[in-house]
Amino acid sequence: MVMNNYTDQQIGKDLFRYIKKRSKKTNLFKFAWLKNQILKISIQNKNLQTQLFRFVDVLPSLKTKDRRLDIFLQYLHVGKSLLYAPSFLAAKTPVIREFLDWVINFSVKELAKTFICGSNIQQAKQSIKKLSLKNQLYTLDLLGELTLNKKEADKYFNDYKQLIQEIPSAHLSIKLSALEPHINILDFEIKKNNLSNKLRELFRLAITANASINIDTEHYFWKDFYFQILKEILMEDEFRSWTGAGIVVQAYLKDSQKDLEDWISWAKKRKSSISIRLVKGAYWDYEYAKAKQQNWQCPVFTQKFQSDINYEKLSEILLDNYDFVRPALASHNVRSLAHAINYALKKNIPKQAFEFQMLYGMLDELKDYFSENDYTLRIYLPYGDLVQGMSYLVRRLLENTANDSFLRQGFLDGSSEDLLLQDPNEKSFDLPKTPVDTGFENIANIDFSKPINHTKIQSEIKNLNNEFKLAQKYPCLIGDQKIFADNFFESVNPAKPSQVLGLVSYGTEQDCNKAINRAKEIQKKWSQWDCSKRAELLKKVAHELEKNRFRLIALLCLEAGKPWVEADGEVSEAVDFLNYYAQESLELFSVDKLRSLPGEKNYNIYQPYGVSAIIPPWNFPLAILVGMASAAISVGNTAIIKPSMQTSMIAYEFVKIFNRVLEMKGLHQFKGLLNLITGEGKTIGNFLVEHPDVKLIAFTGSNAVGMSIYQKASSTFPPKRVVAEMGGKNAVIIDESADLDEALPVLIYSAFGYSGQKCSAASRAIIHQNIYQDFLARLKQTLPEIIITDPSQGQCYMGPVIDAHSQIKINNYINIGKLEADLLIGDLKLPETGYFVSPTVFVNVSEDSKLAQDEIFGPVLVVFKANNFDHAISIANNSGFGLTGGLYSRSPNNIKQAIDQFVTGNLYINRSCTGAIVSRQAFGGLKNSSIGFKAGGPNYLLQFVQEKTITENTMRRGFAED
Repeated sequence: MVMNNYTDQQIGKDLFRYIKKRSKKTNLFKFAWLKNQILKISIQNKNLQTQLFRFVDVLPSLKTKDRRLDIFLQYLHVGKSLLYAPSFLAAKTPVIREFLDWVINFSVKELAKTFICGSNIQQAKQSIKKLSLKNQLYTLDLLGELTLNKKEADKYFNDYKQLIQEIPSAHLSIKLSALEPHINILDFEIKKNNLSNKLRELFRLAITANASINIDTEHYFWKDFYFQILKEILMEDEFRSWTGAGIVVQAYLKDSQKDLEDWISWAKKRKSSISIRLVKGAYWDYEYAKAKQQNWQCPVFTQKFQSDINYEKLSEILLDNYDFVRPALASHNVRSLAHAINYALKKNIPKQAFEFQMLYGMLDELKDYFSENDYTLRIYLPYGDLVQGMSYLVRRLLENTANDSFLRQGFLDGSSEDLLLQDPNEKSFDLPKTPVDTGFENIANIDFSKPINHTKIQSEIKNLNNEFKLAQKYPCLIGDQKIFADNFFESVNPAKPSQVLGLVSYGTEQDCNKAINRAKEIQKKWSQWDCSKRAELLKKVAHELEKNRFRLIALLCLEAGKPWVEADGEVSEAVDFLNYYAQESLELFSVDKLRSLPGEKNYNIYQPYGVSAIIPPWNFPLAILVGMASAAISVGNTAIIKPSMQTSMIAYEFVKIFNRVLEMKGLHQFKGLLNLITGEGKTIGNFLVEHPDVKLIAFTGSNAVGMSIYQKASSTFPPKRVVAEMGGKNAVIIDESADLDEALPVLIYSAFGYSGQKCSAASRAIIHQNIYQDFLARLKQTLPEIIITDPSQGQCYMGPVIDAHSQIKINNYINIGKLEADLLIGDLKLPETGYFVSPTVFVNVSEDSKLAQDEIFGPVLVVFKANNFDHAISIANNSGFGLTGGLYSRSPNNIKQAIDQFVTGNLYINRSCTGAIVSRQAFGGLKNSSIGFKAGGPNYLLQFVQEKTITENTMRRGFAED
């Protein structure tokens, strides 16, 4: 009998003694001998462990034994397993191939049975019955965490209803992401109604059937919104007295204590109890990586002992409030369990006032302890289709074999009980120091899970709309002068063409001459200015852009037709370009790259070209403009900016901010570093390209215009330097091993995000024949559900194309496609006003047709069926372009083959083929897509300078300097 004066460690040792009585260490997981050996081998080789778990993840997608064995051998090879060579040789014998395939399937199915209680309701009922014989409770988890369309979501919804109706007093754990597809923070208010109505229906059924429903907490990004929905519904009169609802708090989250205290406070006001399941958390790798990639504050504790400390603290808070909520303490950590038992004893908390929870198939030898000592134990029972269950299974395997996993340390590595039961507060000395990074770091995008950011964007859009009512005139900016033209053109909102945003000056050749003269006048002084001061200025401009982020986002939404997320990413990219090229310019001008010998000194210096013409596109009117302009001036050039007519006001806003920084820094003499000339490309654009004093041209746009610029620049003597990015016809390959749950939404975003108007957009999808029909069916169900609307509305997934000319041109291609191919998706409902084009998908398209070869620059996707991976690569490479390419595959061999043979400047594997990030994915193409080095990479600035080599004989009368 446990006494109240026990310590946590003493109770923990009691638990360990109970475990030892029940089983040997090697049988803790109830693995068969073969499974146990595989687990042990993988633990000893981290690389092999990763590859084996990846194989477990891909297995359900592999329909034939030959493919299963092939992929299995690939993962063994990548994992550098000693089993590879004998397995490879043995697999050449048909009989042994059959046996190996049987072993593989048997082993994985047995693994699945260890953690998943069944594949249907009947099997789940049998598991429930077995638990009831041991006086153990349950909660059922229907596997599947994400749905892609309404049909899939409705199936889960109906399955949940069936469980409530068929299982007496059912206890369910459900995931909200399974009930509503495409849950997005920005369209949350729309999704909220659908989700709330489904929850109300489930809650009503549960009340009638005396069932309980626990809402699982999933990714951090959605947490607060899920909590908001639940609090609102459970406060409604219909559900306010119901005590069968539950939620989850994840102790690895830094804000979990606040969440828990908020729920307890809410429960007190509600005056009806709910269940609160306390867990450590199951998505640590994802949350950590996501935060690092976005440069957000990491939401999870980075050390396991920190989560353990927090778990114990939160368990105490829960137990202290058992009068208002029902604590459910979920853990397999003997130390955490012992602490909770001891705290409840010391506080004289009745055993029936709380419960422990454990996962099916984990630490079974301890579970009977709770029943035998009159504690309530609830088992978390996952069940469902093996395909849906693989992500769950892999997560459990990774959790069990992680280096700091309690189960691994305690029962596979054989760590001492004293170490395992150590107070986690005593482990804080293990916390590593955070390294200081003095180099470049990407700016953080907006965290749209924070409602305040929605409010800020909406406020700036409102402010701009009020400004635009005045229909202001926008001048050219030359030096410190504003030059208003005699004629103006309208800049309009592509979502509302009747809305004139401003009247922009038609620049003239005379204006160009003035700008060139001003740029020449200050260029020499600017180039001689210290490089570190130039870099400092660029970083100050970056800081000002960041300060004006929300205004710039609003302007991008209104003039360029960009959805919020796209606009935000573009502002971040512009800021990154300024900071990155500032940093790169310091390295370029400070590093000796040549070898020197005694008596001989050799080094390179870099000199700017002089005046540059910067000709950015309308589709990235801020980021690409800033990238090309900042590259030019960072190394001593000056620039004339000629923006696209469709987005001239965005260019004006940037140059205005740049000049404001010059004024703030007292650098009036450098007004004219950037000069802005707005107007027609065929007049002032050509004039700048052909002007003898313009030595360098940086262009992004169509292949036809880019090649025209290149020819004109090459015909002069000396030839002008041209840096050009000229579009793509980008292919994404999805092979039979791909996870369509991941690949399909990413492909849709790559193809239709910003209405397909990115040079990197996916315009060709190449699908392996074995998954082709399934892919088409799911695409046809999913794509029509995206939200097409005015980008100034946060819920917008896809907005308009840029102007009437583009709209007509794209629709002409669609009409050609309807004659030459088969229309899979098209003619969707669109807003009544604006330059909108329906998302369109064609199948049975000829590889050499205009649909397959021309850069359409709109929301048009063509889908090809590939016989095998070689065929897929052949289709992908059948293009005059070579900008970006994508591959979705879980085959190591296919990934390697794509790296070697896919002819593309940027290859994206298992992620979107759009959204290159400065310094991480240097961007530029091959073939007809680019001239020059990649933007945002370490070589880009070399194109904006001329290299000069200096060799000096340092010998003086036989004496050589050191």
